[in-house]
Amino acid sequence: MNKMDALLVLPPMYQTGRIPDYNPKEPMGLMYISATLRRDGYSVEILDADILALTLEETVAEIMKRPAKVIGFSVMQRALPSVKLLTEKLKNRGVTAHICCGGFTATLSAKHILERIPRIDSIVMGEGETTFSNLVRAIKESTDWRHFPGIAFRQNGKIIINQPANKVDIDSLPWPSRDLLPVCFGKTNYATVLASRGCYGICTFCSNQAFERASVGPNWRGRNPIDVVDEMEDLRRMHGVKVFKFNDPNLFGPGANGRKHVVNICNELIARDFGEIHLMGFCRSNDIDSDVAQLMRRAGFERVLIGIESVNPAALRLFRKGESLQTIRQSIEILRQVGIDIVPGFMIFNPYTTVETLEVDLDFLETYGFMPTLSKSLRIFDGTPLQEIMASENRLVWRSPLEGYHEYLVDPVVASIYMALKTISVEWLDPLRKFYQGEIWRIKKAPAFNQRMNFDTLNNLIFILEKEALRSLLSWMKTGFSYQNIVSQIARLKNQLAKAEQHIISVSGLAESTLNVQSFSVTDLAGRIHSILVNKVFRTFPEQYRWRDD
Repeated sequence: MNKMDALLVLPPMYQTGRIPDYNPKEPMGLMYISATLRRDGYSVEILDADILALTLEETVAEIMKRPAKVIGFSVMQRALPSVKLLTEKLKNRGVTAHICCGGFTATLSAKHILERIPRIDSIVMGEGETTFSNLVRAIKESTDWRHFPGIAFRQNGKIIINQPANKVDIDSLPWPSRDLLPVCFGKTNYATVLASRGCYGICTFCSNQAFERASVGPNWRGRNPIDVVDEMEDLRRMHGVKVFKFNDPNLFGPGANGRKHVVNICNELIARDFGEIHLMGFCRSNDIDSDVAQLMRRAGFERVLIGIESVNPAALRLFRKGESLQTIRQSIEILRQVGIDIVPGFMIFNPYTTVETLEVDLDFLETYGFMPTLSKSLRIFDGTPLQEIMASENRLVWRSPLEGYHEYLVDPVVASIYMALKTISVEWLDPLRKFYQGEIWRIKKAPAFNQRMNFDTLNNLIFILEKEALRSLLSWMKTGFSYQNIVSQIARLKNQLAKAEQHIISVSGLAESTLNVQSFSVTDLAGRIHSILVNKVFRTFPEQYRWRDD
């Protein structure tokens, strides 16, 4: 059987076929690599086992159906356990392909991955288009690949990380392969576009800077605005796409030229008069002023994600956000005045969280009507400045990237509040997502970003549940509590959860409940919460890949 030159795989984060409970989107990194390989004359396919909700065995079977000389896994940290198991299963079934990994996690944790997953032959460090194409050519021609810049591998029992590769000229790249657009578009009703790469920010928690340092070149690069809009026009003409999500870490580049990049894209969109078009992107609050916001709205932007993180000034300073609370509030007011919705990036549990900051942050969210998930904490990734800072303060609790995220020591009271809220999420909210995720995706799918009314209603119901739980936990820690207090509050939360379930059932047109929230035990959950709050044994914010079986 003839082998193709390369198979690019996005592995499943869940291993048992569970539908992913995060935003489904096209794997842009693999799509750009695929397009580059095809331009260079190589045969390649993409297998997105994650969005297809394949089990590990199904993923192996699909890979075996597509024999290739090189298998490239795009790796996110939560999927590392899947990658380890997949590579073992493939080798055990006689697959002799060169197995390579790439992406943020593979780059930042390369040494540890090569030490712990012996079936991986190489890792592409940083951007993959040029390096992976060189690797595929060498494997195909049976020539040496170990001298290429941007490659990490094992040699004589040692981990070798070659000198960094140069960053690619992004205007020289072909448009990404849209093999998976029908699947992703069918689930989301939008296509993903990249107008730039990198970010000029220096936030201590962000892995983007560490990833960008793995290649030689500027931290932020913008594509030619005309080419960006050409790609969007082609997607509209060939596939009927009217809804686009810019997946850039930050639409804006640094300084006047970075602002001009967004202005030029907006002006190009306005000049071409696409008609109906709906846009979303990511930016920082300090990038927003009245003029640029009005222009973005005219161009079709109706939603932006802004990384606020916290309204604790000390936390903003320690995170090196380069933004003030005043700037954040001003950007919110400006965007709302022109009719652009805001999705806040928010990390209410972080290394600088106190009982007081939880109260202030929660007040801020309620004041502005924001609804982020509250039962998540800031995660520390390899190579980030925050990892070094926590280590220097003797607060870092190191975890193998194959087993979990690094943790950090915090006040036991705050840790107990977090763990109690996380337990409610794991025991009650996660089953809701697991049983109804297909329906939730369909509810979220809408003709425009600002027309997700049913999904926004569901989001609000869940946010109210978490908010009321957190308010109660904060109150109990300040004034005291009894087991009966907890039972009464958990009973109220159960009623709120039942409302969320009923909303899903009603909007989806289901005949009956799949989960049956009414069968959930109030006393069992209350007992666990009581034990957490009384014993205060936690000293960190644990963030496990899997809190229970998939």
